[in-house]
Amino acid sequence: MTAAITTNKLTKRYGKSRGIEDLNLEVKKGEIFGFIGPNGAGKSTAIRTLLGLIKPTSGHAEIFGKDITKHGPAIRQHIGYLPSEVFYYDNMRVKDLLQYSASFYSKPKREIEDRMIQLAKLLDLDLTKKIDDLSYGNKKKVGIIQGLQHSPRLIILDEPSS
Repeated sequence: MTAAITTNKLTKRYGKSRGIEDLNLEVKKGEIFGFIGPNGAGKSTAIRTLLGLIKPTSGHAEIFGKDITKHGPAIRQHIGYLPSEVFYYDNMRVKDLLQYSASFYSKPKREIEDRMIQLAKLLDLDLTKKIDDLSYGNKKKVGIIQGLQHSPRLIILDEPSS
């Protein structure tokens, strides 16, 4: 089975501080993989490095066989990401926010919007509400829909149990 994610000695340092060091892993397509460790162990740093949100200090990583530093924008078209904490524009309506985030993807707008509506029904989320009127749990639902509405090949969740 082909690997979805591979890393070879992936390292991220912040000056003299270690973020991640010599991370070697392979996650095959169809597998569920999770980082487990204490705060400060480098779990979020590893995720943000794989997503291209921060650049590695050294080492190499590929997603779907493509180098994360050379093909970051193309790779991100196929990834859904739910960060550990989500922050939104409070004055926006849920539907407006989700339509805005959908505009970052190259899939047909109608396809993404249909998926957004399907997911909102499944999660019992009112798309007409303002973000600042939502409970913490419903804001998390917005993040889940945001990460899944473009039907990604890979889903990355940072602190999904929180």
